[in-house]
Amino acid sequence: MAAAQAQGVLQDEGEARTLAPVVVSASKRGETLERLNGAASVADRLDLDDAQVDSTLALDRVFPELYMSHSATFLFPIITLRGVTSAQDFYNPALTVYVDGVPQLPTFAAQSLLGVEQVELLKGPQGTLYGKSAQGGVLNIVTHKPDATPRFVARGGVASRDGYQLQAEGAGPLVQDLLYGSVSLLANDANGDVRSEVIGSDHLGGVRSRAGNVKLRLAPTGSPWELGLSAGRDCAMGDQEVYTRFDDYRSRRAYVLPNLPEAYRDFYQRRCANSFAASGQYDFDVWRLSAVASSQRVNTTRRWPLDAYFPQFSEHWKQNTQEVRLATRGAEDGAQALRAWDAVFGLYRQEVDLSRGYQFDMVLPGFYRVVDSGSSNRNESLAAYGDVTWHLSSRLDLTTGLRFTRDEARTKFQGDQMGATFQGRASSRQNTWLGHVAAGYQFSPQWRGYVNVAQGYKPLGYNLAPSNVDDAEGYGRERSVSYEAGVRYTGRDVRAGMAVYRVDSKDVQLYGDGDMGYQTLRNVGDTRSVGVEFNAEWDITRQWTLAAGGFVNDATFRRFIDSSACTGCQDNDVPMAPGYGLTLSAKGRLQVGETLLRPQLTARRTGSHYFDSANTLRQDAYTLVDAALAWSPTRSLELMLYAHNLTDKAYRTYGFSYGATGNFAQVAPGRTVGLTATYMY
Repeated sequence: MAAAQAQGVLQDEGEARTLAPVVVSASKRGETLERLNGAASVADRLDLDDAQVDSTLALDRVFPELYMSHSATFLFPIITLRGVTSAQDFYNPALTVYVDGVPQLPTFAAQSLLGVEQVELLKGPQGTLYGKSAQGGVLNIVTHKPDATPRFVARGGVASRDGYQLQAEGAGPLVQDLLYGSVSLLANDANGDVRSEVIGSDHLGGVRSRAGNVKLRLAPTGSPWELGLSAGRDCAMGDQEVYTRFDDYRSRRAYVLPNLPEAYRDFYQRRCANSFAASGQYDFDVWRLSAVASSQRVNTTRRWPLDAYFPQFSEHWKQNTQEVRLATRGAEDGAQALRAWDAVFGLYRQEVDLSRGYQFDMVLPGFYRVVDSGSSNRNESLAAYGDVTWHLSSRLDLTTGLRFTRDEARTKFQGDQMGATFQGRASSRQNTWLGHVAAGYQFSPQWRGYVNVAQGYKPLGYNLAPSNVDDAEGYGRERSVSYEAGVRYTGRDVRAGMAVYRVDSKDVQLYGDGDMGYQTLRNVGDTRSVGVEFNAEWDITRQWTLAAGGFVNDATFRRFIDSSACTGCQDNDVPMAPGYGLTLSAKGRLQVGETLLRPQLTARRTGSHYFDSANTLRQDAYTLVDAALAWSPTRSLELMLYAHNLTDKAYRTYGFSYGATGNFAQVAPGRTVGLTATYMY
């Protein structure tokens, strides 16, 4: 196991510490992080384990430049990077999550992490390589590829509020020199700490996950080809859609009407996802031909009380993707010779279907069905892309890329709202060209600088949660262009990087006219995000490493079309885009006799931000402190005691206004203390 090997190196204090080059597979041709002409961060398996990251929703613990939260429930994650956010359109995020290069459905962006080797964060628009919904960047999860080395990991732990986690992974050869396999399993309960006397619970706001994955890899020794199959299932249930009064969030008291009928006191969300992928590759000369086909099915059920109402819905998602790629072999193969150029070319297809049923009932003073609707949507994308890097000299690289995408969207819906029927049917299509140009210069073996101009977009489409006939009008394409300059230093004891950027987005897609729950997606205006981000690590001794990372960002509306949702909002801050973030950490590796101690302390400061475009619902800046102490009595066993939010800081993670009823918020979990035991072979 990678973590066990890393610990073995650290336990041998007489051995010089060396860091292997980090290969970024999200570049689609295996570039090293040091040579990448763009900003990226990589967290390996040990980083994730140390921060107790077992879900994508906790990745902001290892990526200081990333803001992550969720709206109402884990079904709708909010991801903000460089001021580009998915806060107000949860079905079409501005940053897409990929697993081994396969896009994940938006309601499956928050998922368990199984058998992960590293997580790669590519920052800024990645439209040339990834197409739609990559304006903020791309999160690529790279999982372990089973090989000839046997591997077994078992982890168990307990945490505050009766939480626990169980995890097991096994991988190795099934037929020597021919067939390899792996199995990963996970069970995780993380209960909340919101209380309600009406419901009779003080653990509302939590989520429980059960996940598994199996892989087969056919790779004859000495052969230039290999094939792979993977299948996984991830089910999560929760009672997260519970709210407090906006100004009373510190009480952690849920807003539930005391006279609410018992049949309508159910906070319930359930999502199950089944994922399948088949892949293959063939190496010849300096080229690698690879192909991947995937299928994903996600079913969700959701119901919750909201004041005197009881909304409920069910959704059924289907996604199929295919990609064929031809790329020069990269650094991960040791085949990146001093050639004059490197390139990747590909063809891509994605088809997404959604069927949705929605009911909105008034239950006080009596039962009355306000809305009953059903809808179906289909979106299809066909694309061809190419990206070429010319090595003009041993120091200077020039990269250019181009992508052509054909998007089609269709919608069909019908419903009844307070006795008045509504229905709609529409379709649309559009072609989009995206470009990318970058240059990098190696000033010295340690210093590299780059400039980067890239485009991204979100395609035209229709509201996936239609509530009135206006939703048949649809919305137009949203486009972004990013300008970036950065510098990276890679030394023996110090590693650092900094980038300055500007991201201009035009015809931003947000919810416009209508009350909460009845809004229509529209192109509301333009935004601009300007900022600087940095990351640095310093091995001050062989035993201690200090790290600092963060950003300063100004994201505002440059143009805003007035609506009932927001009037006079030009120059307002973009919601869910903090003005700054700063993370400071210290990690130790202390040899005590035959054992290893690894203390850790991290402080994360998040700047103030708003939850709405009108900038009326504000969360002030807050600081979180995490601490951990890991003890390895043997090379195979590790015990870790940890505390998240050590100071028990209360802060809001989401807020909204519900008409005359008032303003509501969700509050983050308080202090969480846990103990895990990990056995690695």
